[in-house]
Amino acid sequence: MSVKSALLEIASRRELDLRTPEPNNPAGSAASGAIRHSAVALILRFKPGKEGSHLSSEMKVTSLEEFFAQDWVCDHNAEILFIKRSTRETDRWSGHVALPGGRRDIEDESDLVTAKRETLEEVGLDLDKYALYVGPLNQRYVTVHWGGRIIMILCTYVFVLTTPAPVPLTLQTSEVALAFWCPIAAIANPEAQCRFVRSIDGVANEVLIRPLRELLKWCVGSLLFPGIKMPENIAYGEEVTTYPSMIMWGLTHSIVTDLLDIITPDTKDQRPRLPIASQWDTRLVSELLGKSYFEKTVGHMQQSIWKPRSDGKLVGYIIDRYYSSFKITVTTVAILRCSIGSAIAINIMIKVIAKLRK
Repeated sequence: MSVKSALLEIASRRELDLRTPEPNNPAGSAASGAIRHSAVALILRFKPGKEGSHLSSEMKVTSLEEFFAQDWVCDHNAEILFIKRSTRETDRWSGHVALPGGRRDIEDESDLVTAKRETLEEVGLDLDKYALYVGPLNQRYVTVHWGGRIIMILCTYVFVLTTPAPVPLTLQTSEVALAFWCPIAAIANPEAQCRFVRSIDGVANEVLIRPLRELLKWCVGSLLFPGIKMPENIAYGEEVTTYPSMIMWGLTHSIVTDLLDIITPDTKDQRPRLPIASQWDTRLVSELLGKSYFEKTVGHMQQSIWKPRSDGKLVGYIIDRYYSSFKITVTTVAILRCSIGSAIAINIMIKVIAKLRK
């Protein structure tokens, strides 16, 4: 499926957009029983060929059909706008490759309004003026405590710039360190798939007491999250510059993978989705214990990207179930290691005692 076909598919399924039934809770207060909402904008642009060099940046279209009917639109030149977040201690995703967006304010009428407002604030891009709203991707329930508590509902909205001329960006430097356009072909390349290494301290420091954290480090080592290596030659406006290598991972990787799954459905199995342990025995046990789970879950995701679950959550969110399986894996590995270690120690003691008796 081409990018054009994927966007038309997303636009045709707006009626299947199940925005969360829970009320927005901007303050994140647990007492209210509501969950905080956040929204991001996945913005595409199509770089024009020679046919589009003379076109005005003021032209506006009202539908995707009108947009793709223009001669200057080249389906192979599609790019996505990414940002690199500024480094801040208070930012949970400090320094990460991300999409423009943020928390929903109490004044925002909807999550879609939040995505537009945050994009204007962070990169100075007026989506109402320069872009066409396509439709939503799967919403995500963001959790902490290893999938134990939902802290945020993340909604993604897809937009397409309708002007062939570069749109100037003005960065909110307190939030955004860099904004750049990346070709979809580059991130869809199987060779760009990689793993992002994150220590257990970074994952579980605020969740587990020190003894349990040390046990987890002993069994797991580090967590290797699925990621995409961004190209070093990136575009800002019309200019292309070289920037130190960055890895897209986490929520942004999941969102972009959802889009890639629609564009190239035959290559879903080539894109790793879930984190794995760096310790070989933990990976082995995880594969043995979770083989059936992974086959069923990934198969269900591939066949039912747009099918809502009975509780209103979309099948795109599976990390909570994964961490439940991962906890069982860690416990099993800890028991096996302790058992093997005890058996070896007992065997050595028996041999030593036997020699002493002689």
